[in-house]
Amino acid sequence: MATKKIKAEEDETLSVQLGVRIMPSDAERLDALAERFPIAKRNAIARQALLIGLDAIESQPTILLGEKPKKR
Repeated sequence: MATKKIKAEEDETLSVQLGVRIMPSDAERLDALAERFPIAKRNAIARQALLIGLDAIESQPTILLGEKPKKR
């Protein structure tokens, strides 16, 4: 079963585009991270941050209401 999951992940492509407006301070933070980690472009960092945030929201939806995330 694990083999199928790995295969599915390999077959996925980044084919859906999402346009998001952000504040200049958010862009500055992304740029600063991209400078610290030159191996990753700003878009890759933003995508990873989105995935981390989605995981956090799925596990604790109340963070959308301002509740602090629980420590792991």
